[in-house]
Amino acid sequence: MIKILKVAGLLAFTSITRGNKGIILLTIAILCLVSMNLVFVPGLLDGLVSGANDKLVNTYVGNLIIVPDSEKEMIRDVDNFIRKLEAIDGVAAVSARNSIGAQLEYEEETTSCSVHGIIPEQEEKVLNVQDWLIEGEYLDSRDRDSILLGLELAGADRDDIAFYTRSLKSVHAGDEITVRYATGKEKIYTVKGIFYTEFIQTDLQAFITDTEFLSISALARNNADSIHIKLTDDADVGAVMEEIALIKDGIEIHSWTEYAGIVRSMTDSFTVINAILNSVNLLVAGITVFIVTYIEVTNRRRQIGIQRAIGIAPFSISLSYLMRAVFYAFIGVLVAMLLFIHVVTPLEARYPFHFPFGDIYLVTTTADMVK
Repeated sequence: MIKILKVAGLLAFTSITRGNKGIILLTIAILCLVSMNLVFVPGLLDGLVSGANDKLVNTYVGNLIIVPDSEKEMIRDVDNFIRKLEAIDGVAAVSARNSIGAQLEYEEETTSCSVHGIIPEQEEKVLNVQDWLIEGEYLDSRDRDSILLGLELAGADRDDIAFYTRSLKSVHAGDEITVRYATGKEKIYTVKGIFYTEFIQTDLQAFITDTEFLSISALARNNADSIHIKLTDDADVGAVMEEIALIKDGIEIHSWTEYAGIVRSMTDSFTVINAILNSVNLLVAGITVFIVTYIEVTNRRRQIGIQRAIGIAPFSISLSYLMRAVFYAFIGVLVAMLLFIHVVTPLEARYPFHFPFGDIYLVTTTADMVK
């Protein structure tokens, strides 16, 4: 067996070193492109899902969200509850919110939304909406007559956004809008800022300060509709949720993944697409190697006949072609990985793809490359 392997190795080495260099380079180039595609497509799809998840966590819900259970209308004694939450190992920051339905009016345009009462200093520690301002400024805890709008509500003359026709269309920072609350109260606010996270659920929100919210609904004092929690990177999510459940009754605790329905839907679709593309790529690679090998075998019939005549076993000859195919694949994959790591990834990071959730960067792990 060792002799057969040695003979096959010698035949493969001789064939590669003395073969047509153009055909060898073309074969390796095709396998290199196929290998890069096998890594690039999953990396791009993973980057899209990762970007959507990041926007969901950092602009919309946080890592955990606490809401009252079906028997309660609000979370009571919030101030004391927040102090206990902040003392839990793994909790980085906590922010409470109150919400109310409202209709916004500007000139002849109207739109409906939920207006959230927040404590800006708390909110900034949990979510990063303040980093996505495109006009004006973020709320200050002392603001009473100011409102912060998502671009999908304000419009801001951006007719390229998803909900422009349902927005106020031409509202900019500094403009005054009328807000009619579900309680029947009506008030004029100055738009202090407009944010655009490119995550639609976030950009359809409006914010006022908690102090202002109390003037709309006195029942909100020391109560909350929801509490958003940011966890540390090393936090044990399950353990934190169990500890929270022991602190207070009448609440439901949800992980951000429970709010990721649209992202999960995309992930499932992308998994199918990725499997199809990978199958096609592998088929192309296999056909490429087969065609190159078949042509070479056809053109070397006489040489193979001589090899058989001098006593070389058929298995050694067949094995030599298999070794060549493995060599081509190895070199193709190696070159592809080097190009992907040192050329494609840095280039894409500098000029990222833009999707509805924002800029998307390739997310590729060592495991993905090994696959």
